[in-house]
Amino acid sequence: MSEDLPLDTVVALLDDEYARSILTATRTEAMSANELTDHCDASLSTICRRLEQLEAANLVRERTRPRADGHHDTIYVATLEEFRLRLDDEGFTFNLRYRDEDAADRLKRLWGDL
Repeated sequence: MSEDLPLDTVVALLDDEYARSILTATRTEAMSANELTDHCDASLSTICRRLEQLEAANLVRERTRPRADGHHDTIYVATLEEFRLRLDDEGFTFNLRYRDEDAADRLKRLWGDL
C-alpha cells in the first residue's frame, strides 16, 4: 500500500478493534509485538497480522530497541496523527496527517534509500 490508500482500506483498518488498540498503545510508547499481545489481549498471530497491515498502510513504523544483552527487539510506533473524512458533492474524500518523524527515523529512512 502507498500513501494513496483507498478510503475503504483506511476505514477497514480503523474499524478493527485490534488495529485501533495498537495505534492507541503505540501513540505514546513504542512497543514490541509481544508487549502488544498483552496490552491488546490478543494472540501474537493477530497482532503480527495487524502490524503488517498497519505498516503497509504507513500507519505504524518499525524501530529497533537495543537490549542490554546485546540483542535487540523490533518495536512499533504509531505514525498516524489525524484522519479527516469529508463529504462533498463528488463523494467522500479523506486526509491522513502523520506525526513528525524524529532524527533517528529520518536517518533510518535516508540510509535505507542508499
